[in-house]
Amino acid sequence: MGNSQRWWTIGGGLLGVTLLTVAAYNYCRCYCGAPVRLSLSGGNVCPLRTEMAGRIAASISGNVEVTVCSGTNSEQICAAVNDGELDMGLILGGLPTAAYGNVRQVAALGVEPLHLLVRRELLEANPAPSLEILRGLRVSIGEPGANGTRLAEDLLQLAGLMSDSSDPSSKFIAEHLAEYDLLEQVVAWRDAPASEKDALLKRLPDAAFVVDSMPSEVVDQLIRDGDYGLMPLPFATALHIDSRRNHSGERVHLRNDRVEAVTIPAFAYGIEPAAPAQNCETIGLRLLLVANKNASSDALFDALRAMSDAVAAHTQVTLDATNANPEFPVHPGSEAFLRARRPINLDEILGPTTDALSVVGASIAGCLAMWSFVRGLRAVQPDVHLRQIDRIERLLQGNELDESAPTLPREFLEYLESRLSQIKQAAIEDYANGRLDGDEALVGILTLVADTRHLLAQRRKLMAGENPAATQAPQWNLAAA
Repeated sequence: MGNSQRWWTIGGGLLGVTLLTVAAYNYCRCYCGAPVRLSLSGGNVCPLRTEMAGRIAASISGNVEVTVCSGTNSEQICAAVNDGELDMGLILGGLPTAAYGNVRQVAALGVEPLHLLVRRELLEANPAPSLEILRGLRVSIGEPGANGTRLAEDLLQLAGLMSDSSDPSSKFIAEHLAEYDLLEQVVAWRDAPASEKDALLKRLPDAAFVVDSMPSEVVDQLIRDGDYGLMPLPFATALHIDSRRNHSGERVHLRNDRVEAVTIPAFAYGIEPAAPAQNCETIGLRLLLVANKNASSDALFDALRAMSDAVAAHTQVTLDATNANPEFPVHPGSEAFLRARRPINLDEILGPTTDALSVVGASIAGCLAMWSFVRGLRAVQPDVHLRQIDRIERLLQGNELDESAPTLPREFLEYLESRLSQIKQAAIEDYANGRLDGDEALVGILTLVADTRHLLAQRRKLMAGENPAATQAPQWNLAAA
């Protein structure tokens, strides 16, 4: 019985230490860890994409801090992520993924459509306009090297308006204007005095390709203030087929198999006049949130959890972490986030509460186990008292000698009775102080004390008829008593 309780005591102590260790780990992981710092860039090609990067950084809280860094176009941002100079980046899809082995896809944020804006008088002069309307015009195709520019160039090549060589012979006048520059020209023309308007109007291109999320500020200004109109571009399937052709030349091409069909809804850019008057089919590229493969999975998981609703609320963009048909390998942090949301992300709702409860619960359980362990070390086993009572009986029977005991019979009996009283008092104190567990143990000890006291009383009666001058303690025989 004693060994069994001792093992239970040791086991309780080990359990207490384990639970306290778990509680300390959870507390440090949830509340004491240094914040994880990530860098993010949305580039400077598209104003709305740059703003989106800022909103993403602001929406992420907790143990993750995101710093927005400057950047240029999607290709350079992707290269910086690949080289570890950036942790995350917002890029347009369509890049050759084989060249970026360290880049992983975190989420898709919808498709950014290609807007083709043409001066309204040119559209009205052509009841059924096609890309041939651009022949001989000044056309802004975007910033050099940007994916949106490459998408426009591939489309113009498909239409036969642009040759595919290192020294292209365009059948239109290409102007490489960044969206910021184009926007500044429109605003300058709008706010200029009447004497300068004609000169500034001539500086504006006849047509412009703009890849941007809806609603695009540049497109808004061009339609409302620049008197431009939208032209449909239903060429997604044609570009998919064109991707099978082996185009010669040094110009970098997009992966046109990644081009997606998208619709600009009717009246998205104005009701009077209608812009567009009906749903406008066009093409576009997916906006991707990518990260370096070595970026912390836990940090990206927390980032996705924080931004899943905030980004959609502020930018009307759907955060798609399913990454169906991904362009890059999917980051483990995104996979963990997706698993946590099937079928419902209870961790997102109860995460902070369960973390706190796990710390409190483990701490309480650990403290109880440690208290039980310490209490067990202080516990007195019943066999301690039982062995002392048994020794008194053995001394009474003469089976064992005590050199410190008196030699005269009466003094010897008084010595044993005193020892028995001390044992009884010690057992009661151990029980009162919680060192002796169980009522049955105390009852058993007291019963054995009473039996032994009865034997001593019988021995005292027996001695009443014997020679009182006896000088040696006899070898008592319990049977004779």
